[in-house]
Amino acid sequence: MLCKRWQVSDVIFINEKEATVQSDTMQGNLQKRTEIILRDVMMKNIYEFKDDGTYLTGNAAANAEGKWELKGNNINFISGEGKEQKEKVVPIEKLQDDSLIVLLKQDQTTIQLKLILTPIKQ
Repeated sequence: MLCKRWQVSDVIFINEKEATVQSDTMQGNLQKRTEIILRDVMMKNIYEFKDDGTYLTGNAAANAEGKWELKGNNINFISGEGKEQKEKVVPIEKLQDDSLIVLLKQDQTTIQLKLILTPIKQ
């Protein structure tokens, strides 16, 4: 079910009340602006999981690729080689033929979000 191209169809912020974002009084409400920017960027993302265990993700601005594997209810994204290899574990909340919901934590903030993905018709 996972091996196909997915597009982000919605972004839901989970812990917006508890999240901490770098802020100061000169910046105003940086939290809301950060959420708007994140939503805009994430809504443009495509995720493609291939049968050979590789993935491609990105948007018009940038792409990332590497290997993926399922570990329990998680997708383990593996990028880079040797000492440069990095792993990111992304929990799956729901996986069906017509929808995928994953939980992300942004590396730059403590904002957590759900990505709702739908398959791209080919």
